[in-house]
Amino acid sequence: MLPVERNLDADKIISRVKAATSILVVAHLRPDGDAIGSVSGLVKSLQKAGKQVEAGFVDGVPERFSFVWPEVKLWREPEIKSEHDLIMILDSGDADRTGFTFSRNPEKTCMINIDHHASNTMFGELNYVDTGAAATCEIIAALLERGGFPLDADVALSLMLGLITDSRSFQNEGLRHTAHLAAASLLKTGLNTTPILNTLNSGKSEADLRVQGFGLSNFKLECNRHLATLVIKQSDLKALGANMGSVFASGIFNLLLSINETLASVVIFEREDGVSFCEFRARGGINVKEVAVAMGGGGHVPASGCSRAIPVDELAAEAISLMKKQVNAFFSHQEQVI
Repeated sequence: MLPVERNLDADKIISRVKAATSILVVAHLRPDGDAIGSVSGLVKSLQKAGKQVEAGFVDGVPERFSFVWPEVKLWREPEIKSEHDLIMILDSGDADRTGFTFSRNPEKTCMINIDHHASNTMFGELNYVDTGAAATCEIIAALLERGGFPLDADVALSLMLGLITDSRSFQNEGLRHTAHLAAASLLKTGLNTTPILNTLNSGKSEADLRVQGFGLSNFKLECNRHLATLVIKQSDLKALGANMGSVFASGIFNLLLSINETLASVVIFEREDGVSFCEFRARGGINVKEVAVAMGGGGHVPASGCSRAIPVDELAAEAISLMKKQVNAFFSHQEQVI
């Protein structure tokens, strides 16, 4: 179900998609379940509708999510010279977040932006940004249903992956009823959720668990135990026989929020090439998006991230300092309200 006030935007996009023959669908760097789910679900549906479809992920498709990925040409080169009728960018706050540079004639190739991040810059010729949606997959499911596009169990498998992962299994604060309506529509197709649940609940590798154990043994608590911080260096990952993918798969970002008093967390880690990353998480109303945006990233109020080509210790010092200020300001305001 789409919010009534967004129906005009939705119908413009549906009309352009129906009129298009060739379509490129892309999403953000370091794709998560919502990025992979929304792109693969849309690609499958458009293929079934007879469209010529291609997809793009600079970083490729993570192995753990490959079970939803269709047979489709995958662009990975950073520069795309597009002759497509449409470029559809999903789950990305801005076009640069895809990692691609698009060379196109706007009169021939329309760019459509579909997202749910509050930091979205409305960069498309057509934009559908619903910050109340639990996931971009929720929006795609509703658009496919409204437009009468194919929505079978195969398409639903992809979309349910993103809906479950981005909503943290429907546990996010402020979850809107439309997330559950989208799930109901997907389940009506006869969808078997076992592959998703197996991947998320029992699909971790030994390296993923080693990273989780390292994180649980090495995190620190700041701001009267309200903030959890963790730094993971390349040397740590090598000692664990792990890589950056295991940091994401370990579940450590959200696990640090399971401490009773802890309402915010930040995990800082580095990739093999020296690029460093921050993942921010929060609950209870603390806004980590503001910190991520200040550091050149973006995302949601309770979950955001950023990256920079600087040493991990340097990025960690900045991220932890800003998060301390954000957490302290939040509790200072709470005390004033009381």
